Amino acid sequence: ACSRSRERQRQRPGRQRRAGAASQALHIMNAQVIQLEDGWNKLKTGGVLKIEEILEDASGGVYKHRISTDEYSQLYTTVYTMCTQKPPNNWSEPLYNNYCEAVIDYLTARILPRIKEKHDEAMLRELVRRWENHKTIIRFLSHVFKYLDRFYVKRLSLPELAEVGSQKFLEIVFNAVKREVRTAILELVRRERECEQVDKQLIKSVIDIFVEMGGSRASLETYATDFEEMLLSTTADYYSRESAKWAGNDSFPEYMRKAEDRLKQEQDRVANYLHSSTEEKLLKVCEEQLLQNPEQQLLEKEHSGCEKLLLDNKTEDLSRMFRLFSRIPTGLPPIANIVRKHITDVGLALVKKQSVNAEGDLMPYVQELLDIHDKYTELVGSGPEKGCFQGHNIFHKAMKEAFEVFVNKDIGKSATAELLSNFCDNLLKKSGERLSDEALEDKLEKVVRLFGYLSDKDIFAEFYKKQLAKRLLLARSSSDDAERSMIAKLKLRCGAQFTSKLEGMVTDMNLSQDIQSAFAEHVKDKELGTDLSVQVLTTKFWPQYKSDELKLPKEMLQCVEAFKAFYDSHTKHRRLQWVHSLGSATVVGKFTASGKSKEHDLLVSTYQACILLLFNEADSMTFSDIQGHLNLPAEELKRYVLSLCVGKYKILTKDPAGKEVAPTDKITYNAAFSDRARRIKVPMIAAKITQEEKDATRATVDEDRKHAIEAAIVRIMKTRKSLDHQKLVLEASTQLMRHFKPDPKQIKKRIEDLIHREYLERDPSNPNLYKYLA
Repeated sequence: ACSRSRERQRQRPGRQRRAGAASQALHIMNAQVIQLEDGWNKLKTGGVLKIEEILEDASGGVYKHRISTDEYSQLYTTVYTMCTQKPPNNWSEPLYNNYCEAVIDYLTARILPRIKEKHDEAMLRELVRRWENHKTIIRFLSHVFKYLDRFYVKRLSLPELAEVGSQKFLEIVFNAVKREVRTAILELVRRERECEQVDKQLIKSVIDIFVEMGGSRASLETYATDFEEMLLSTTADYYSRESAKWAGNDSFPEYMRKAEDRLKQEQDRVANYLHSSTEEKLLKVCEEQLLQNPEQQLLEKEHSGCEKLLLDNKTEDLSRMFRLFSRIPTGLPPIANIVRKHITDVGLALVKKQSVNAEGDLMPYVQELLDIHDKYTELVGSGPEKGCFQGHNIFHKAMKEAFEVFVNKDIGKSATAELLSNFCDNLLKKSGERLSDEALEDKLEKVVRLFGYLSDKDIFAEFYKKQLAKRLLLARSSSDDAERSMIAKLKLRCGAQFTSKLEGMVTDMNLSQDIQSAFAEHVKDKELGTDLSVQVLTTKFWPQYKSDELKLPKEMLQCVEAFKAFYDSHTKHRRLQWVHSLGSATVVGKFTASGKSKEHDLLVSTYQACILLLFNEADSMTFSDIQGHLNLPAEELKRYVLSLCVGKYKILTKDPAGKEVAPTDKITYNAAFSDRARRIKVPMIAAKITQEEKDATRATVDEDRKHAIEAAIVRIMKTRKSLDHQKLVLEASTQLMRHFKPDPKQIKKRIEDLIHREYLERDPSNPNLYKYLA
């Protein structure tokens, strides 16, 4: 063991020598005790005062003298020794106190007087220079006294030396000059707002001092209290004066341009030299003074306010108005009110103008409504960056409320619901407006949007149903796809119940084709003498048509009987009711004009065909005879006879001539009739839609409304069991509003009727409370 120990010692002679040297140095140091006064004088002279002089003599960031590495090492070693000596020679506490006193003396005697002797920008530059120097001194001394920081300060939880340096600068220098500094900065900000050139870097440097005075915890309390509050106050005063001046001298668009420019400048100001936390507060103050406070005055400016911008369609200014006033919480409602009033006024003016010519063609009026809607839809927009108001809900709501006012105004005795239906009919029938598929789809979409504003959608539905029936039954529809598309749009807006009958009508037409094909197959081997095409309709889907007691000629009667036998063989529970008023026929007419025999294919209605077929039996007969043969009402028959006598094609003649028909008038087959065309469509003398027919349609709607109201009441009461009168009326109105606007009096009448029929009863103790009877 001894041998191995000696061997290890021989292998590590270098380590022994180093250890011996360290031991010797430690012994020497322990022998040299540094007294407080000697050590501090060395630190003060070689450290504190020397770094102060170096910084004082520096010019433009260039130092004339420097502290060498050896000097720094001696200073650090001195502090280390004084802090590690054994008591009573451990000088940690006196060193800490002396450091604090040195910083205080330096700030009080050298820094504060130099700053105070200067003013305005010069004072700001001196403050910035002294603060940068102070940070350099504190940084250097913190390194020299590092050992003190690491052990003594940490053990006693005292403020670190760097923190002491910053805190003393705050207490001695900053607090003494902060008012003057703040005043000088605010003056520079004011000058910049007045478009003068200022030193932005100087302002930023001073602002950074306010921020740094918050200490190591990065608190903004000093910045907020000593600078920001006054900045916001002076900004409010400044822009209050500017706003009053602009509002008095400038137009609304000019004012907005200036306000937008100033808000951008304030944002840039924050980016250039203010703390980022100030941006929101600063802009809020500016917005209050430039936008919120004078808003009503600006919007109502006589020759340039919001109303004028709308009238002149100043889209750029309207877009700027939206951008600006959407920044403040209460900015948009006043604008929306003006937009609502403007659109309402435009619409009511159109209604008033059209009411003067209420008996004329009203289709251009509907087109004008669509054009107005297009204009304001584009103005309001559909989303961000689209339209002046970027699709904001408050403007969609204002537009909806405005259109609901004038779209529901009647033109003479015609409701807009009826006019819209007529407009659709004109678009969808073959003889109507010619449009491409895309243009037709686009226009139908616009009509449906306008339809959405109607309070009486059920009136539209009733007129639309009758017109759709004619288009389908008389093969006048320009496009089956367009018909289905329109029904789909209505279904999307109002629900399946609203369009169930319309869809049923289209389905009936498809089923009729199948039935017709089967019938054609059934009679192909039978000699009917006439081709027959029948459309079988489901009564509940279609409008109610007048039933007649028409006596068909034998040629037609044979066909009708054949189809009835065929249909009865295929179904047991359905009964056919013939509606001849909607039928049509092709009749071959033989004429001898100028001694030459000639045939024409006459395209006529069923009633016209029946009249013509009578003349196979006799060349002439009285009107009374015709009525006796056909058993049609006189007034209706007159129209059909006249269409054949006095229309474009005089297939029959009347004696005496004229447009009045008497029972004794003689109607004669016109053998001399001739026309260049082989195929002739004989027009009907159009029967104008009379007010009685319109009233009948309204009566149908009123009857349907009664059932709808009762159904809604029963649904609600079945769920709720008991409900007071006001709540029941409110809930029923809400449910029905999608199709029409119910009258509370009508709801009350329906409630009374349901009580009478024992669906409901009144509570014995509370007559306003209803109960459901199961």
